[in-house]
Amino acid sequence: MSTNRSHPPLFAAALAAVAAFGFTACGGDSPGSSAASGLSPEGERGREIARPSGCSSCHGVEGEGSLGPPFVGLYGSTVTFADGTTAVADDAYLRESIRNPGVRQVSGYQLPMPASNLTDEEVEFLIAYIRDLSAPPSTTTPVP
Repeated sequence: MSTNRSHPPLFAAALAAVAAFGFTACGGDSPGSSAASGLSPEGERGREIARPSGCSSCHGVEGEGSLGPPFVGLYGSTVTFADGTTAVADDAYLRESIRNPGVRQVSGYQLPMPASNLTDEEVEFLIAYIRDLSAPPSTTTPVP
């Protein structure tokens, strides 16, 4: 089998372009993605837990929501339930919702959230991720 070695830089550039396209086309939430920017170390760890735990399947790869409520903007907001009651999405509410997802159904979302086997530490990291996704963007301007 012969290989064309006359254009290695061109081959390397093409390979890099294909790889870059593949990563962006998959919609992955790599550390360089928009969801990862500005996350605390705890929030970053929560993001890493959300994907393999199945949270991202319903709450969105970058927390934007789909089958479940979005994580973006959730922390500190008022959540309305199917029965008309409300609660503020704080640490206690999120902890309860993750640990006992069938207790209250969020209005507008028909699928019940499945139970998880997350440890207490993983739940806290996930809450940090949701909190970070809800924090207002930094208004500081960089010094030139």
